Amino acid sequence: MNNIDLNKKLDIFNNLIQEFGTVTFISKDLWLRQREIAENFKAAQFDSDILRETTTQKFQHLISLLKEKENQVAAANEKFTEEAEDIILKIESTIAKHTNEQPLGKDDFSEIKKLSNQVFEYFKLPRWTSKEKRNEAWDKYNAARNMVKEKEDALYSKVRDERTKQVSQSLEITEKICMVVEACHPNVKIEDLLQLVIRFNDFVNNAGLPNIDEQWHLIEKPEDIKYSLRCRTETLNDIRNFILVNRDAITRENKNEIFTSMDALKLDLNKAWDSHKEEQEIKKKERDEKRVEWSKKQQDFLNMLEGRLENQIGYKAKQESYLQSQKEYAARFESRIPQQKEYIGKLQDQLIDLEKKYATAWTDSFKTKVEEWMQEKKNKINDIEKDIEVLKEKIADINKNIEELPNKIQDLDNTIAEITTKIEEVKDKLTNDNVVVNEEQQLKAAN
Repeated sequence: MNNIDLNKKLDIFNNLIQEFGTVTFISKDLWLRQREIAENFKAAQFDSDILRETTTQKFQHLISLLKEKENQVAAANEKFTEEAEDIILKIESTIAKHTNEQPLGKDDFSEIKKLSNQVFEYFKLPRWTSKEKRNEAWDKYNAARNMVKEKEDALYSKVRDERTKQVSQSLEITEKICMVVEACHPNVKIEDLLQLVIRFNDFVNNAGLPNIDEQWHLIEKPEDIKYSLRCRTETLNDIRNFILVNRDAITRENKNEIFTSMDALKLDLNKAWDSHKEEQEIKKKERDEKRVEWSKKQQDFLNMLEGRLENQIGYKAKQESYLQSQKEYAARFESRIPQQKEYIGKLQDQLIDLEKKYATAWTDSFKTKVEEWMQEKKNKINDIEKDIEVLKEKIADINKNIEELPNKIQDLDNTIAEITTKIEEVKDKLTNDNVVVNEEQQLKAAN
């Protein structure tokens, strides 16, 4: 055997080691192959000592890797065995919950089945730390499985008994409730329906069955018996609610029987409602014609008042805006008076300076020129003083308006308040009329 053949065997050995712990879990075959390769080394011929040393190191590395993998697989198998034993303990713990007062239920059996399927997968794999451990776990698992089967058989025997009892009770409920349904027919006296509802309610309470959340309509509001069609419809609704509350106590076949009886009644009850509605429509039409005429007059009056109110509010807004603008004008004019007076002061200072220049003038032509300047200043001062007087007159007129406008605005407020009160009175009349209409519609619906 040469170096190439030996390295091929080492490569195969390496691949087998890599698969160990994922594909294979038993190391016996690997150690047999290791001894075989070790024997091959003795007969192998190498081209050089270096090549022999390199191949030997590769072989030693694979042996070390095998030992490391063997330790890892041993630890993983230990964990694997512990996981399987833990699942079996969970199964035993769940079974241990069983007592006469609180037997295992469907959820418990479902959980046990789930755990059983999990642990069964562990028994399929050769990863147990020892055969003894696997056999011990299998015995516990098998004993638990047999115990579960006994308890599950007992449970479903009890379920069958309860089912038989439920069928019997369902038949009794269906028989009595169908009598109530038939009494909801428009041709049956409403008093007979009331008595049947009372008797059925007593039966439900005596049987310990859950009743509807609220009282049956005919029991809660016996005064509504005058609204015959409404009471029949409400009773059918109560029956539907009762079936919903007791959906587990009534079989699907019996529910279908009850609903079929109700559907058969629905056609005649709808016809009775249609006839009643036609009678009510005739009466309502006569009342509506009179009410529409009155309502139109009230609405026209309301529209006129609202239009007037809108105009008054708009006029008030204009007056308030005008008052604000007058105040702003007065403030603006008042602020100009000090400015003008200040300007006059400057002109007077300029005039004094010109008088000094006139007194010291050397030539007649310059004096004439200064006289012209002085006259211009005087004319300007005179104009400004007149302007100040005009401003004062304007401010006086504006202040007079400012004093009068609040009274005008107050008068408008009073008028607006009067119109608003009248509008509310008319709206109340219209609202009360709508309330009457709604009450009539509800009365119509009740019948």
